Amino acid sequence: METRLTDLGQLGVLSFSVGAWHTRGAAGSWSGPAVVYFVPEEQAWHVFLRMATTFVCAGSSMMLYYIAESAAVNLEASVIVLEALLPEGIIIPTGFETVGHIAHLNLRDEHLPYKKLIAQVVLDKNKPKIQTVVNKTDAIQNDYRTMQLEVLAGNGSLRTMVIESGLHFQVDLGAVYWNSRLATERQRLVNDIFRDSDVVCDMFSGVGPLAISAAKKVKYVYANDINPTAVEYLERNMVLNKLERKIEVFNMDARRFISSIYSSQHVHPVTQIVMNLPNDAAEFLDVFRGILRNSQSGLRCVMPMIHVYGFSKAEDPEHDFNERINVALGENVDSVEMHRVRLVAPGKWMICASFTLPESVAISQPNHISS
Repeated sequence: METRLTDLGQLGVLSFSVGAWHTRGAAGSWSGPAVVYFVPEEQAWHVFLRMATTFVCAGSSMMLYYIAESAAVNLEASVIVLEALLPEGIIIPTGFETVGHIAHLNLRDEHLPYKKLIAQVVLDKNKPKIQTVVNKTDAIQNDYRTMQLEVLAGNGSLRTMVIESGLHFQVDLGAVYWNSRLATERQRLVNDIFRDSDVVCDMFSGVGPLAISAAKKVKYVYANDINPTAVEYLERNMVLNKLERKIEVFNMDARRFISSIYSSQHVHPVTQIVMNLPNDAAEFLDVFRGILRNSQSGLRCVMPMIHVYGFSKAEDPEHDFNERINVALGENVDSVEMHRVRLVAPGKWMICASFTLPESVAISQPNHISS
């Protein structure tokens, strides 16, 4: 058996050539060409020798990586290990979305043959915070915005608790939509846009990250989602955060929901409307044509501020999104404020457009693009 210490700069590695190996432990057995472990430098030899006596080896290699004392605090050890393990030329996956105890990967096609290895490295490097690693297997293509997920490592539980801005949210990632990367955008709306006197209408609320956060500040919130499971979790989260008295919940198609808000007698006239459905929200805007024709007279004087989200791959994404808004509303809208939320893919921006609904649109003849 050949044993050697390899210097990888900030990372040390102990290895020996031994062949396929099997565990003797109660957890079962595993066999394969290599195994990688992270340990602190002071534990390296102890763990290495313990593993050498724990495994029955028969002809491949085992590596034990350890963090050197001189390593930078922000060393991404998982990236370094994957660089050592994956074939040359493959782009190393460097990030993932964290949803409670779940690491949500978005692997490229070239990563798929190595998906279990990548997931195990992510799991080992981020324990105990991360207990489950999943990969999205298909784009979101249904009205409920749920994702097809494959569990690659850890336990199979997709039910978790997310803490955002001091609030607690129960989430079932297999049954509802959640995007942790929009936390900053949600707080931008709550902290910088919404006022204490506002009444917020969240047309695509999901389990309530924006609606519940807004309810801590504003006067009242109307929250809607078409997914009944999302609405169930929304109601749980309202109670969990003790804000159920400031939120009215709906489980409807977004068009029917906004029409019902304006055609019924509500105590709280809407002042802010959020449409965070970036694939389709701009095309929903036509619902506001003639929205005040059948409204209660008390609502006529309130022209809400609309915040609509969309994606654009155009060279000028703001101009492109503005044109889509004008087409949906049937007229050009003045004073549209554009905010680039995040770059979701090379050349593809997520945009938020904010504008006051023109009264001329609200009292015009309805002309819906789609039902």
